[in-house]
Amino acid sequence: MKLWLTLILLAFALSSCFVSSSLLFTEADIKDSKNLLVNPGFALYSLAPDEALKGWSIIVEPHSADFDKIRIDPLDASEGESSLEISASDKDIMLISEPFKVRRYGGYYSRIMLKTDSPNPPQITMQMITFKENGKITNRFKAKQSPTDLWSSLAVSAGFLRPGVNFGRVSILIPPFTEGSVWIDDAGCWEVHGFKID
Repeated sequence: MKLWLTLILLAFALSSCFVSSSLLFTEADIKDSKNLLVNPGFALYSLAPDEALKGWSIIVEPHSADFDKIRIDPLDASEGESSLEISASDKDIMLISEPFKVRRYGGYYSRIMLKTDSPNPPQITMQMITFKENGKITNRFKAKQSPTDLWSSLAVSAGFLRPGVNFGRVSILIPPFTEGSVWIDDAGCWEVHGFKID
């Protein structure tokens, strides 16, 4: 009897792992889907520093009022006419998108493009975070990657959201690094799937 119970529990555990790991969306899934992010290409919207990066908030820790290591680069882009360049610093830098609506039974694909000229690049973390209407976090989905000297994607698939979910944000964390720059471009979050409801 114990052997059968063990086998049943093992089969359940393995099938649970399979279901969660099967949630993997790709670039092909975003066709005909609307990008939910504002200013995904980091375009310059204003010459005023506090309004230049429409659609994104920047948090620098430890805080520095005269921090000057982030700029819009009009000469290098993965897509479009500009990208965001972050020069080496001893600060943690977090970019946070404006909120966008999500559905509990939606499936989402989030992606950014990265590159660097640093000989010792930092490991970039991207998250899709979902929230209840009151701001309480319901889910976090994340991926990490160190960029190379060629544009490459860092992507996250998200789904099976918890009850009460209302909106989402994409966050990008760049930890301290000592040389060169990191470029980020072509950010996006797309609803690519609708899960069937029993």
